Amino acid sequence: MSGHNKWSKIKNKKGEADAKRGAIFNKLSREIFVAAKAGGGDPSMNASLRMVLDKARAANMPKDNINRAIKKLQVKETHQIMKKSLMKAMDLVE
Repeated sequence: MSGHNKWSKIKNKKGEADAKRGAIFNKLSREIFVAAKAGGGDPSMNASLRMVLDKARAANMPKDNINRAIKKLQVKETHQIMKKSLMKAMDLVE
């Protein structure tokens, strides 16, 4: 019965590696969000964001994850703008 334990060993190694990569990607996503929040979402105008993006690319972080972290900031900003304009509109009505 050779190889009966092979898949479980592969599964465990793969699970550990995926957990490590996930933790790194999560940390980099937070760093991208903070850097974009501090200086804007454009890497050409934001040096700290550019450095974090270089670290993310070095860690083989997927572009989709990088874009999602930057878009998260844009969605929050849009939501805040809409909320402020709604509050101003409500003040004008009263």
